[in-house]
Amino acid sequence: MKFAEDIFPKGTFSSQQTDGAYIDQTLSSNLDILARKIKNDMHFLILITGHDGVGNGKSTLMTQVGSYLTWKINQLHKIDNSFTSRNMTFNGIQLEKRSFELPQYSVVGLDEGDDLTTHGMKDLAIKLKRYFRKCRQLNQILILILPSYFELPKFYALSRSVFLLDVQFKGEFDRGFFDFYSSRKKKLLYLRGKKEWDYDCVNSDFHGKFFGSYCFFPDVKGNTERYKVEKYRDMIEEEEQLSPKQIELHLKYKLCQQFRKTLPNLTNLQLADSFEVDPRTIRRWLNKEEAVIGDILENGPGQEAKIMNILSKEGHTGVEEGTEHQKQSNKALEEPERFDPPQLIPEPALQGTRHAE
Repeated sequence: MKFAEDIFPKGTFSSQQTDGAYIDQTLSSNLDILARKIKNDMHFLILITGHDGVGNGKSTLMTQVGSYLTWKINQLHKIDNSFTSRNMTFNGIQLEKRSFELPQYSVVGLDEGDDLTTHGMKDLAIKLKRYFRKCRQLNQILILILPSYFELPKFYALSRSVFLLDVQFKGEFDRGFFDFYSSRKKKLLYLRGKKEWDYDCVNSDFHGKFFGSYCFFPDVKGNTERYKVEKYRDMIEEEEQLSPKQIELHLKYKLCQQFRKTLPNLTNLQLADSFEVDPRTIRRWLNKEEAVIGDILENGPGQEAKIMNILSKEGHTGVEEGTEHQKQSNKALEEPERFDPPQLIPEPALQGTRHAE
């Protein structure tokens, strides 16, 4: 279906044949529930993940969902919010600051990127806890982008979020496809699929398509360019904080994970020889125990020699307890604030949908 025909006339997007921006109709009917209920002193979290992949269109879908929700909220509640590049954030500091700058009932996106480590997920839990504590009264809708659903802390995956959109390639790396998991289905997916990172263990409620352009209003072109520049700048600033040794170690970790997926017959010893690390390190990397990398990222440049010595010690299994940041990280993961969201995506809204094969 098409929406906002007056805002997005024919020619706004590449290959656009008629007025309006496209959105999957079943997805829109579920987004409509959030748009209606946001005025009831509500605050919602939507998850968009990339099926453990990168570059498959997560950010594109988020801008389309954000634009549709903003347009629908304006229609239902007679307000005049916009959805621009300022609604998109790339870290927790930006998220808090922008949320207070944007008007009530705004849609805000947090794009955490495709490189979150286990340590990064602990930081994300702290950011989200602080955000919900400070910004809940703003009655906004937060859309969180991350590469993998199964790396998200359980509380936010199961309780705080209302539904999941999992984006993935089809065919020969064709973009534009997603699966929708309601509150009940995403819970089953997390509990059944986390051990093996298996997205096929539970059928989605329905699957749909999205088009291949960023969607902002007003001024699609200008905001798209600003968003791309801000995203690139954030990526560069993050890389500049890492030393060459940090970047090398992180790349080895990511490559090790990829080698195991594509060449499962390689032994841990062969991988260790290839990456010039101890076999015990390979075992920890394959178990996704990336505490050593997290420790380097936390302590910053100058800690490489110390961490590399720790890396080679017998029996090292993680970051030593003690720093205030680590204690706060663990508390955020183990003892989040209580929140029991209503079932916002009722079964009647899903009747007659296109169920995944």
